[in-house]
Amino acid sequence: MLMTASCLVAACVPIALSLILFRFRQVPGTIFYIWMAVLSAFFSFTVLMQYSMPEFEAKLFWRNATQISIFLFPIASLFLSMVHAELERWIRPGLIIALSVVSLTALILFFTDTAHHLMRQEVHVSASGLTVAHRTTLGTLFIGYTQLVQLVGASLLLRAAWDAAGRRRRQLGLMAVGALLPVLGISANLIYPELSATPAGSILSSLLPACIMIFYGLYRYQLLHIVPFARDKLIESMKEGVVVLDADHRLMDYNPSAYRLLVKAGAQEGSNWTALPLSLLLPGAESWLQAHERRSELEIELSFPDGSSEQQVWLSITVTPLESERGVYFGSLSVIADITETKRLEQDLRRRASTDGLTGIYNQVGFMERAQRHLSLSLEDGEGFSLIVLDLDHFKRINDEHGHQVGDIALKGFVRSVQQVVERRALFGRIGGEEFAVALPGVRADQAQELAERIRRAVMEGAGLEAEEESRPARVTVSIGGSTASSADRADFQRLLAAADRALYRAKRSGRNQVRWAEELE
Repeated sequence: MLMTASCLVAACVPIALSLILFRFRQVPGTIFYIWMAVLSAFFSFTVLMQYSMPEFEAKLFWRNATQISIFLFPIASLFLSMVHAELERWIRPGLIIALSVVSLTALILFFTDTAHHLMRQEVHVSASGLTVAHRTTLGTLFIGYTQLVQLVGASLLLRAAWDAAGRRRRQLGLMAVGALLPVLGISANLIYPELSATPAGSILSSLLPACIMIFYGLYRYQLLHIVPFARDKLIESMKEGVVVLDADHRLMDYNPSAYRLLVKAGAQEGSNWTALPLSLLLPGAESWLQAHERRSELEIELSFPDGSSEQQVWLSITVTPLESERGVYFGSLSVIADITETKRLEQDLRRRASTDGLTGIYNQVGFMERAQRHLSLSLEDGEGFSLIVLDLDHFKRINDEHGHQVGDIALKGFVRSVQQVVERRALFGRIGGEEFAVALPGVRADQAQELAERIRRAVMEGAGLEAEEESRPARVTVSIGGSTASSADRADFQRLLAAADRALYRAKRSGRNQVRWAEELE
C-alpha cells in the first residue's frame, strides 16, 4: 500500500507542476520543463505498473516503458539548461536529431531485447515485485550516455552560474543541482538495486526530486513570469550601469554596462565582483559609500583618472535605498551613467568663456578672475606680486595699411614672442583690442622690470613673427608699464592695474617702445 501511494505521489506531483507551468509556456525554456515533468510522471507510473502487474511479461513490458523516460528526460533537461545558459542558438535540428537517434536506438534495443539480449544478460523478479536486470556492456554504455547528457546540462548551468552574479547565480545554481539529481538517483539504483523497492527509495530514485528542485529554482526567482524575465533582459541590455549593494557595502548584482563603466573608472578587470566590498573595488568611491549610508535617494558625480589617457572619467550615480514595507534596509540600487563627454564639453565651454578666440590666451574676464585670486594668495604668503601691461605701438596703422587679417597675424606673432620669454607660472591675457597683461605672482619689482625689458626686445626683434606668412606686417614694437604690490599692500587688483596703466601711458608719451614702472600704488 505504501509503495503504491509513493508511486502515485511521484506520478501526480510532476503532472501538477506541468499544469501550473503550462500558462507560462511562452517563457523561453518552459516547454522543456513541461516535457521533463511529463516524463517524470510517466517514469513513476511505469514503476507503479511494474510493481502491480502479476505476470513476468507484463512487468518486463513496463520496465521497458520506464526506459522511455530514462532516455528522453536528459535531452529535455539539456535543452532547458542551454536556454538558461543563453546557448539556445545551439539547439538546432542537427543536435536534436543526433540525440534522438541515440535514444531511439537504445529504446528499440531495450524493447526487442528478448530476441537478441544485447542490452540485458538476464532479468528476474525480486521479492519486492520489481524486476532486476543485469545489463550487458552495451546496455551499460547506453545508460552512461544518458548520464553524460545530464552532466553536460548541469555543467552548462554551473558555468553560467559562475559567470553570473547575485540572484541570477542562485537561480542557475539551484537548477544545476536539480540537473545533477537524476545522475545521483540512477547511480544509487545501480549500486543498490533494491533501493527503488522501498516507498521512500522509489521517490528518491525517481525523477521527481529533479523536477521539484528545478521548479523551485524557476518559481522561487520568478523566472517563469514574463515581466521579470523581460525586466532582467532590459537591465542586462541597458546602456546605464546598474549595481546592487547590500547593507554591508558589498556588490550583490551588476549588469554588463556597470562592469564596463567601473572598469573604465579603475576597477580590476576580468574578475568576479560578487560579494566584493565597494571600497576594495573602487578606492576612490567614498562619496558613493556616503550616499549609500544616507539611505535616501541621492545623485552624485564622481571623477576617476582614465588609465588610457591623462583625462578624467566622470560618472553620475543615482543611489536609491532598498527597503521593505516595514522599513528594513537591505541595501541600495545605483544607476550609473557615463557623463565624461558632458563634463568635457562643460570644461571646453568654460575654457572658451575665459579664453581669447584669436590668440588662445586668457581673455579679459578669465585673466582678471585668476589674477585677483593669485594676488590675494601671494600677499597672504608674504610674497610680492607684479603686473605688466603691454600695448602694441601704432597697431591701428597696421590694420589700416595692411588689413585686419595681417593685424591678426601680428597679434598672434606678438603673443608667441611674449610666451617665449615669460615662465609658465605667469598669467598672460588679452585685456583689450591690442592691450595685454602679464601677472607675475611672487615676483619682485626688479625681477619684473628685467622680464619686461626682455619682452620688449623679443617683440622688437620679431621672434614670434618668424613662423607667419610671407605677408607679415612691418616690425611691431610694444610699450610696457608695470607695477608691484608688496605684502603690506591691500589685495586690490584694480588698484594695481591702474598703477600699471599710468606707467604705460608714461611709456607712450616718452616715445613708445619703452618700459616704465609705477613708483608706488595710489
